[in-house]
Amino acid sequence: MHRVMISEPGNDAASRLAAAVAEVRILSRLPAPVRQRLVEASRVERFAPRAELFRDGELPAHLHVVLSGLVDLSCSYRGQECTALMMAAGDVFIPAAALYSEPYLISASALTASRILMIDADVVRREARSCTELALALARVLAGQWRVALKIILDLKLRSPSQRLAAFLLRLHDGAQPGPPAALPFSKRQLASRIGMQPETLSRTLQTLAANGLHLRGRQIIVTNRAAAEEFCGPDPYPPASEYELGVHAL
Repeated sequence: MHRVMISEPGNDAASRLAAAVAEVRILSRLPAPVRQRLVEASRVERFAPRAELFRDGELPAHLHVVLSGLVDLSCSYRGQECTALMMAAGDVFIPAAALYSEPYLISASALTASRILMIDADVVRREARSCTELALALARVLAGQWRVALKIILDLKLRSPSQRLAAFLLRLHDGAQPGPPAALPFSKRQLASRIGMQPETLSRTLQTLAANGLHLRGRQIIVTNRAAAEEFCGPDPYPPASEYELGVHAL
Protein backbone atom coordinates (compact mmCIF):
# COMPACT_ATOMS: atom_id res chain seq x y z
CA MET A 1 0.00 0.00 0.00
CA HIS A 2 1.07 3.56 -0.66
CA ARG A 3 0.54 6.74 1.27
CA VAL A 4 -1.40 8.79 -1.27
CA MET A 5 -2.84 11.96 0.17
CA ILE A 6 -3.58 15.41 -1.16
CA SER A 7 -4.01 18.48 1.00
CA GLU A 8 -7.08 20.50 0.11
CA PRO A 9 -5.98 23.59 -1.85
CA GLY A 10 -7.50 27.02 -2.21
CA ASN A 11 -7.29 30.52 -0.82
CA ASP A 12 -10.19 29.88 1.55
CA ALA A 13 -8.56 26.78 3.08
CA ALA A 14 -8.81 28.24 6.58
CA SER A 15 -12.57 28.75 6.37
CA ARG A 16 -13.05 25.27 4.90
CA LEU A 17 -10.95 23.82 7.70
CA ALA A 18 -13.09 25.59 10.31
CA ALA A 19 -16.18 24.24 8.58
CA ALA A 20 -14.71 20.73 8.60
CA VAL A 21 -14.06 20.94 12.35
CA ALA A 22 -17.63 22.18 12.85
CA GLU A 23 -18.86 18.98 11.11
CA VAL A 24 -17.35 16.84 13.86
CA ARG A 25 -19.79 16.38 16.71
CA ILE A 26 -17.25 16.10 19.52
CA LEU A 27 -15.41 19.24 18.36
CA SER A 28 -18.34 21.47 17.46
CA ARG A 29 -19.51 21.61 21.09
CA LEU A 30 -16.17 22.62 22.59
CA PRO A 31 -15.49 26.12 23.95
CA ALA A 32 -14.65 28.45 21.08
CA PRO A 33 -11.00 29.11 22.14
CA VAL A 34 -10.28 25.37 22.39
CA ARG A 35 -11.93 24.69 19.06
CA GLN A 36 -9.94 27.47 17.42
CA ARG A 37 -6.63 26.10 18.72
CA LEU A 38 -7.56 22.66 17.34
CA VAL A 39 -8.42 24.25 13.98
CA GLU A 40 -5.02 25.91 13.89
CA ALA A 41 -3.39 22.51 14.54
CA SER A 42 -5.39 20.70 11.85
CA ARG A 43 -5.43 19.97 8.17
CA VAL A 44 -7.73 18.04 5.83
CA GLU A 45 -6.28 15.37 3.57
CA ARG A 46 -7.87 13.44 0.72
CA PHE A 47 -6.93 9.77 0.46
CA ALA A 48 -7.41 7.60 -2.61
CA PRO A 49 -8.89 4.11 -2.19
CA ARG A 50 -6.31 1.70 -0.67
CA ALA A 51 -4.08 4.59 0.44
CA GLU A 52 -2.39 3.93 3.76
CA LEU A 53 -2.90 6.32 6.67
CA PHE A 54 -0.60 4.60 9.15
CA ARG A 55 0.80 1.18 10.09
CA ASP A 56 0.72 -0.82 13.27
CA GLY A 57 3.69 -0.06 15.51
CA GLU A 58 3.86 3.60 14.52
CA LEU A 59 3.47 6.33 17.10
CA PRO A 60 0.53 8.64 16.37
CA ALA A 61 1.32 12.07 15.02
CA HIS A 62 -2.36 13.02 14.57
CA LEU A 63 -5.85 12.39 15.79
CA HIS A 64 -7.82 11.22 12.74
CA VAL A 65 -11.46 12.04 12.01
CA VAL A 66 -13.38 10.73 8.98
CA LEU A 67 -15.21 13.55 7.18
CA SER A 68 -16.32 11.37 4.27
CA GLY A 69 -15.63 7.88 2.95
CA LEU A 70 -14.73 4.65 4.75
CA VAL A 71 -11.46 3.75 6.50
CA ASP A 72 -10.43 0.15 7.18
CA LEU A 73 -8.71 -0.66 10.48
CA SER A 74 -6.99 -4.01 10.01
CA CYS A 75 -4.25 -6.26 11.30
CA SER A 76 -2.20 -9.03 9.71
CA TYR A 77 -0.61 -12.20 11.03
CA ARG A 78 1.51 -14.68 9.08
CA GLY A 79 0.32 -13.37 5.75
CA GLN A 80 -3.36 -13.24 6.70
CA GLU A 81 -5.20 -9.96 7.13
CA CYS A 82 -8.46 -9.26 8.92
CA THR A 83 -10.58 -6.17 9.38
CA ALA A 84 -11.18 -5.04 12.96
CA LEU A 85 -13.48 -2.08 12.29
CA MET A 86 -14.56 0.12 9.41
CA MET A 87 -14.75 3.81 10.27
CA ALA A 88 -17.42 5.96 8.61
CA ALA A 89 -18.10 9.69 8.36
CA GLY A 90 -18.05 11.32 11.78
CA ASP A 91 -15.85 8.68 13.39
CA VAL A 92 -12.76 9.57 15.41
CA PHE A 93 -10.48 6.58 15.22
CA ILE A 94 -7.82 5.21 17.55
CA PRO A 95 -8.26 8.20 19.93
CA ALA A 96 -6.55 6.41 22.83
CA ALA A 97 -3.31 6.01 20.87
CA ALA A 98 -3.21 9.73 20.11
CA LEU A 99 -4.31 10.71 23.60
CA TYR A 100 -1.67 8.61 25.39
CA SER A 101 1.03 8.51 22.70
CA GLU A 102 0.81 4.71 22.43
CA PRO A 103 1.90 2.75 19.31
CA TYR A 104 -0.90 1.75 16.96
CA LEU A 105 -1.90 -1.91 17.28
CA ILE A 106 -3.57 -1.95 13.85
CA SER A 107 -3.10 -0.34 10.45
CA ALA A 108 -5.45 2.07 8.69
CA SER A 109 -6.14 2.47 4.98
CA ALA A 110 -8.86 4.12 2.92
CA LEU A 111 -11.52 1.71 1.67
CA THR A 112 -13.07 4.39 -0.52
CA ALA A 113 -12.01 7.89 -1.52
CA SER A 114 -11.91 9.63 1.85
CA ARG A 115 -11.50 13.05 3.43
CA ILE A 116 -9.73 12.91 6.78
CA LEU A 117 -9.36 15.66 9.35
CA MET A 118 -5.92 15.32 10.94
CA ILE A 119 -5.32 17.14 14.23
CA ASP A 120 -1.83 17.38 15.71
CA ALA A 121 -1.68 14.80 18.51
CA ASP A 122 0.52 16.96 20.76
CA VAL A 123 -2.10 19.71 20.67
CA VAL A 124 -4.91 17.24 21.36
CA ARG A 125 -3.07 15.95 24.43
CA ARG A 126 -2.35 19.44 25.69
CA GLU A 127 -5.93 20.61 25.24
CA ALA A 128 -7.38 17.43 26.79
CA ARG A 129 -5.36 18.05 29.96
CA SER A 130 -6.97 21.44 30.50
CA CYS A 131 -10.37 21.11 28.79
CA THR A 132 -12.80 18.80 30.56
CA GLU A 133 -15.24 18.96 27.65
CA LEU A 134 -12.65 17.60 25.20
CA ALA A 135 -11.51 14.86 27.58
CA LEU A 136 -15.11 13.76 28.16
CA ALA A 137 -15.87 13.88 24.43
CA LEU A 138 -12.95 11.56 23.67
CA ALA A 139 -14.02 9.26 26.52
CA ARG A 140 -17.51 9.16 24.99
CA VAL A 141 -16.04 8.09 21.65
CA LEU A 142 -13.98 5.38 23.33
CA ALA A 143 -17.09 4.11 25.12
CA GLY A 144 -19.03 3.96 21.86
CA GLN A 145 -16.26 2.17 20.00
CA TRP A 146 -15.96 -0.35 22.84
CA ARG A 147 -19.68 -1.08 22.47
CA VAL A 148 -19.18 -1.75 18.74
CA ALA A 149 -16.13 -3.91 19.40
CA LEU A 150 -18.00 -5.87 22.09
CA LYS A 151 -20.85 -6.56 19.67
CA ILE A 152 -18.34 -7.92 17.16
CA ILE A 153 -16.71 -10.10 19.84
CA LEU A 154 -20.08 -11.52 20.87
CA ASP A 155 -21.03 -12.17 17.25
CA LEU A 156 -17.75 -14.04 16.71
CA LYS A 157 -18.43 -16.22 19.75
CA LEU A 158 -22.18 -16.75 19.46
CA ARG A 159 -22.97 -16.70 15.74
CA SER A 160 -21.73 -18.84 12.87
CA PRO A 161 -19.97 -17.10 9.93
CA SER A 162 -23.16 -17.32 7.82
CA GLN A 163 -25.24 -15.86 10.66
CA ARG A 164 -22.73 -13.03 11.11
CA LEU A 165 -22.87 -12.29 7.40
CA ALA A 166 -26.66 -12.19 7.40
CA ALA A 167 -26.77 -9.93 10.47
CA PHE A 168 -24.20 -7.54 8.97
CA LEU A 169 -26.02 -7.28 5.64
CA LEU A 170 -29.31 -6.66 7.44
CA ARG A 171 -27.64 -3.86 9.39
CA LEU A 172 -26.38 -2.23 6.17
CA HIS A 173 -29.80 -2.68 4.60
CA ASP A 174 -31.64 -1.12 7.53
CA GLY A 175 -29.17 1.74 7.78
CA ALA A 176 -29.95 2.77 4.20
CA GLN A 177 -33.75 2.77 4.66
CA PRO A 178 -35.93 4.51 3.71
CA GLY A 179 -34.42 5.21 0.35
CA PRO A 180 -32.95 3.40 -2.64
CA PRO A 181 -31.86 -0.23 -2.27
CA ALA A 182 -28.90 -0.58 0.06
CA ALA A 183 -25.54 -1.24 -1.56
CA LEU A 184 -22.38 -2.82 -0.23
CA PRO A 185 -19.89 0.10 -0.10
CA PHE A 186 -16.78 -2.09 -0.51
CA SER A 187 -15.62 -5.28 -2.20
CA LYS A 188 -16.87 -8.77 -1.35
CA ARG A 189 -13.33 -9.69 -0.34
CA GLN A 190 -13.41 -6.84 2.17
CA LEU A 191 -16.81 -8.05 3.35
CA ALA A 192 -15.39 -11.51 4.03
CA SER A 193 -12.52 -9.96 6.00
CA ARG A 194 -14.93 -7.92 8.14
CA ILE A 195 -17.11 -10.95 8.89
CA GLY A 196 -14.16 -13.23 9.65
CA MET A 197 -14.46 -15.79 6.87
CA GLN A 198 -12.32 -16.90 3.96
CA PRO A 199 -13.14 -15.09 0.68
CA GLU A 200 -13.46 -18.38 -1.18
CA THR A 201 -16.34 -19.45 1.08
CA LEU A 202 -18.30 -16.21 0.67
CA SER A 203 -20.14 -17.20 -2.54
CA ARG A 204 -21.32 -20.47 -1.01
CA THR A 205 -22.48 -18.66 2.13
CA LEU A 206 -24.36 -16.08 0.05
CA GLN A 207 -26.27 -18.95 -1.59
CA THR A 208 -27.34 -20.09 1.88
CA LEU A 209 -28.51 -16.58 2.69
CA ALA A 210 -30.46 -16.36 -0.57
CA ALA A 211 -32.40 -19.46 0.47
CA ASN A 212 -33.32 -17.59 3.65
CA GLY A 213 -34.65 -14.36 2.19
CA LEU A 214 -31.49 -12.26 1.91
CA HIS A 215 -29.74 -11.64 -1.45
CA LEU A 216 -26.57 -9.86 -2.51
CA ARG A 217 -26.84 -9.14 -6.25
CA GLY A 218 -23.60 -7.52 -7.31
CA ARG A 219 -23.35 -5.05 -4.46
CA GLN A 220 -27.09 -4.53 -4.00
CA ILE A 221 -28.57 -5.88 -0.74
CA ILE A 222 -32.12 -7.16 -1.22
CA VAL A 223 -34.35 -8.54 1.54
CA THR A 224 -37.14 -10.69 0.09
CA ASN A 225 -38.23 -12.37 3.32
CA ARG A 226 -37.41 -10.45 6.48
CA ALA A 227 -38.92 -13.04 8.81
CA ALA A 228 -36.86 -15.84 7.25
CA ALA A 229 -33.66 -13.76 7.35
CA GLU A 230 -34.16 -12.93 11.04
CA GLU A 231 -35.05 -16.52 11.83
CA PHE A 232 -31.80 -17.58 10.18
CA CYS A 233 -29.44 -15.18 11.99
CA GLY A 234 -31.64 -14.29 14.93
CA PRO A 235 -32.94 -10.75 15.54
CA ASP A 236 -30.33 -8.25 16.65
CA PRO A 237 -30.09 -8.70 20.45
CA TYR A 238 -28.40 -5.34 21.02
CA PRO A 239 -29.95 -1.95 21.82
CA PRO A 240 -30.69 -0.29 18.47
CA ALA A 241 -27.83 1.95 17.34
CA SER A 242 -27.04 3.02 20.89
CA GLU A 243 -23.45 3.81 19.90
CA TYR A 244 -24.68 6.50 17.47
CA GLU A 245 -25.64 8.64 20.46
CA LEU A 246 -21.99 8.43 21.54
CA GLY A 247 -20.80 9.77 18.17
CA VAL A 248 -19.72 6.42 16.72
CA HIS A 249 -20.76 5.18 13.27
CA ALA A 250 -18.23 2.38 12.75
CA LEU A 251 -19.23 -0.80 10.92
